[in-house]
Amino acid sequence: MCRISWLRIGSRVSGSRVTRYAFLWVIPLFVIGSGPAAGEAGPDSDPVLSPRELALSLPLDCRLTETCWVANYVDVNPGAQAQDFHCQPRTYDGHDGVDFAIRDLDQMHRGVSVIAAVSGTVRAIRNDMEDVLLEHDAAGRSITGRECGNGVVMDHDGGWQTQYCHLRRDSVRVRVGERVARGSELGLVGISGKTTFPHLHLTVRHNGKIVDPFTGLGLGAGCRSQGRSLWAEPQSIPYEEVALYNLGLSDEPPRIADIRRGQARQPGLDRTAQRLVLWVDLFGVQKGDRVRLRITGPHDQSLLDYEQVIDRTRARQFLFAGRSRTAPEWVEGLYNGEVILRRTHPEKVFTTRATTSMFLK
Repeated sequence: MCRISWLRIGSRVSGSRVTRYAFLWVIPLFVIGSGPAAGEAGPDSDPVLSPRELALSLPLDCRLTETCWVANYVDVNPGAQAQDFHCQPRTYDGHDGVDFAIRDLDQMHRGVSVIAAVSGTVRAIRNDMEDVLLEHDAAGRSITGRECGNGVVMDHDGGWQTQYCHLRRDSVRVRVGERVARGSELGLVGISGKTTFPHLHLTVRHNGKIVDPFTGLGLGAGCRSQGRSLWAEPQSIPYEEVALYNLGLSDEPPRIADIRRGQARQPGLDRTAQRLVLWVDLFGVQKGDRVRLRITGPHDQSLLDYEQVIDRTRARQFLFAGRSRTAPEWVEGLYNGEVILRRTHPEKVFTTRATTSMFLK
């Protein structure tokens, strides 16, 4: 069940009314089950010892942190408290792979290629499941045993295997038994199987045991264990503490469904717009994070400066804040929106930000 809460704050600033909103949305993320190949081995608590070298490339045709983002990492904690390899809650209980998310459904419909992270032989495919966002538990139960959706399983030298899940229906380009080179297109990102947002779920196995590609260790290794990254260029796939992956300016408080379908982004606004609203969608917020939303107009005029303290850790959160127009028109020119997230943690303090802009005429 999704939990929704509203926060609306009104105040007087320089004689004009500023209306500020925060819309909080929590979507439960689902455990990815077995994939196209039946009888796959499940998670194993033992770390993989001295694995034969495997060098993985980014499995999507995208620019990480710009047009795609890591939404969830592997859960390496054998207990009930989900933790990724950095001991952070950027995962959920039992999650056995890495989720590479794209911005919205519009980007999905335009097509984002899933590519082979390493050369290998196709072991199994599925290509006929419908692309449907699962919005309630009953829908999830209806696809039991097919949670991966459309996908590809590939075998590699040395007992390695990779699995690619949630591909778009009828997009799989490869056949069982085909030898596929690194970088070859396997299909397109979709929303088939048990998922609530468009993304690729990548699972890595060694001799049938789940392995975290960021450490080369098995699920039971724990978050403090030292391993060796399986990424060919680890620096090109940096750890993301949090992802401010989607933001924009609009003239009305946006609907979350429109934002995530890619239908709310506006190319420009008229100077007679009643409001200016800055919105942002985030992955991986934690309790105590301070999210600041700022709008500035021409000549750096401050129009909005609102801060929201996150009340609890969430996998995904949507926020917006806006200001109503008090003059007959907004001043013509460039308007900038900035979102700043600051996290103060006993072990780490950091700040990240994202910006957007729009011309009013």
